[in-house]
Amino acid sequence: MSVLTTLVAVGLDAAAVTVLGWVTWVAFRSRERPSAGPFVAIVATLTLWTLFSLAAGLPVVRPDSHVSTLLQFGEIGCALFVPGLWTLYTLGYTGRGTGLTRRRVLMLAGITLPVVLGGVVLALAPSASVAEKAIASLVGTELLYLLAVWLYGTYLLVGLARRHGRVSGPQVALLVLGVGAPYLLGAMGQGETAANGVTLGHLLAGGLLGVAVWRYPVLTGFPKADHVARSRVVEDLQEAVVVIDWDGRILDANDTTARLFDRDPGALVGTPIESVADGIAGHDLSAGATGTVGLRTTRGRRRFQFSVSAVGSRTAEEDRDGDPVARAVLFRDVTERRTREQRLTVLNRVLRHNVRNELDIVLAHADRIDDPDLRRAIRGSATDLVDLSDRAREAEELMSTSVASPARVDLADVAATVVEQYRDGDHDGEISVDCPDALVLRSHRRVLERVVSELVDNALAHAGPSPHVEIIVRAREGAAELTVADDGPGIPERERRLLEAGDETPLEHGRGIGLWFVNWAVTQLGAELEFGENDPRGSRVTVRLHGVGVDP
Repeated sequence: MSVLTTLVAVGLDAAAVTVLGWVTWVAFRSRERPSAGPFVAIVATLTLWTLFSLAAGLPVVRPDSHVSTLLQFGEIGCALFVPGLWTLYTLGYTGRGTGLTRRRVLMLAGITLPVVLGGVVLALAPSASVAEKAIASLVGTELLYLLAVWLYGTYLLVGLARRHGRVSGPQVALLVLGVGAPYLLGAMGQGETAANGVTLGHLLAGGLLGVAVWRYPVLTGFPKADHVARSRVVEDLQEAVVVIDWDGRILDANDTTARLFDRDPGALVGTPIESVADGIAGHDLSAGATGTVGLRTTRGRRRFQFSVSAVGSRTAEEDRDGDPVARAVLFRDVTERRTREQRLTVLNRVLRHNVRNELDIVLAHADRIDDPDLRRAIRGSATDLVDLSDRAREAEELMSTSVASPARVDLADVAATVVEQYRDGDHDGEISVDCPDALVLRSHRRVLERVVSELVDNALAHAGPSPHVEIIVRAREGAAELTVADDGPGIPERERRLLEAGDETPLEHGRGIGLWFVNWAVTQLGAELEFGENDPRGSRVTVRLHGVGVDP
C-alpha cells in the first residue's frame, strides 16, 4: 500500500473516530434518559472499534508485529460485542427491559462460544489443515450467529414501529443501518484500497446514528410501555396521568399534566417526577399504592389523590413474577371535595353543639310559661329538636365505624335483638320477626342494628293506631334479604324520589334523617335498598346484603 493510500485510510479512520466520538458524547450528555445506557455502549464500542482500526493503520505499526495482532483482536472483540449490545438496546427500547434473564445470558454466551472453541482448536488441533478447517467452520458459525442476533434486535424495533405511532420508519432505518453499516460495507468492500469497507461503514454509522440522535427520540426508552398506557387512557382525560420507569423518570404524560405543571409535554420525558410534581417526593409510588398529596400547580398548591398502576411487563418470565415495565400514576384533584368535607364536618359539629346548648336554655325557660298549652308545645318542639340532634350525632358515629374491617354477623340474631328492644319499650303496635335460626355474613353489627331500628321507627311513627310491623330475614340467591313490612300508609312517593335523587332542596326535603341514614348505611355496606308495596296495604323496605355463608 502506498504512503498516500495509507494516509487517506488513516484520515478516513480519524474522521470516523471524530464523528462516532461526537455521537457518543452527545448521547452520554443525555445519559439520564431511560435507553441512553445501551445506546451509548453501542456507539462507544463502534468508536473503540474505529480507534483500533486507526491505530492498526498507522505507518509506525508493522503488520506482522504483536501490536498489530493485539489491535486486530481488539477490532474483532468490538465487532463481536456490537450485535449483543444492539439487541439489549432494542429489548429495553421496546419495553422488554435490559435485565439478564436466562435466555439473554445464553444468547450472549452464544456470541463468545465460537471464539472459545476456536482457541481450543488452535491449542489441541493435531495438524494445521485440521485446525484451518475447524477455524473456518467456527468463523462461519460466528458470522451467522451475529447476523441472527442483529436480525432479532431489528425485528423487535420494526415490530414496535408498526404498532407505535411515535416510532417512525425513518428512525428505524437510521438505527438499523447505522449499527449494521460496518458489517454490510465491510463484507462488500475489503481490499487494499483507501476506502476500506469497514472504515466507510464506520463513517456511515457515525452519520446515520448522529442524525437519529438529533432528529428522533432514540434515547426516550420504553415506548411500548408508553403505548400500553395511551391505549388505556384517553388523551383528553381530565385527570393528570404520568407514566414513569422504575427509576422514577417520566416516560410520557398526557396534555392535562403538561397544563397542570406548565411544562412542554416533550420536555417532560426523561425528567424525574419529583422535579415536575413538587411535593411527591417521599411518597410511595410502587404499583398499587394510593394516597393524597399536595402539589404545586399553575393554580397554586392543590390537593390530589393519586393511584399507581402497573403497565405491561418486561418478559414472560417477569410477567409471572409480577414485575411490570413501568408505572402509570393518576392524579385526581380533590381540593374542592376535601374542603367541602371539612366545611361540612365543622358546620355539623358547631351547629349540633350550639343547637343543643340553645335548646337546653329553651327547655329550662319553658317551665316559667304559665299557659300549659304553650308550655307543652314549646317543650315538645324543643325535645324533638334535641332528639334530632342526638340522632344525627349517633348516625355520624355509626357511619364512621362502617369503614372498619367487617366481621362475622348473624343477621337473624340482629333482627331478634331489635325486636326484643321494641317489645320492652313504650310504644303502641305489634312487632314480629320471621327468620331462620341463623344467617351469617360479614358486615358491621352496630350499623345493621341501627338500620333495622330506623326502619321500624319509621313504620311505627307513620302508621295508624295499633300498627303491625314484621321483620323478615331470608337467604336468597347467595345473598341475605332483610325486609321490614308494615300496614301503614306507605312511604310517600316524594320521600322515595328524594332518596333516589340523593339530594334535598329547600322546596323538596324529607321529614327527618331516619331514611337518609338507612340510605347512607346501605351504600356504605355495599348493599342494595328496595322499596315496595305491602299486601293489602303498607310498605316493604328490603335491604339486600352480600357475603353470606361465612364459616363459624
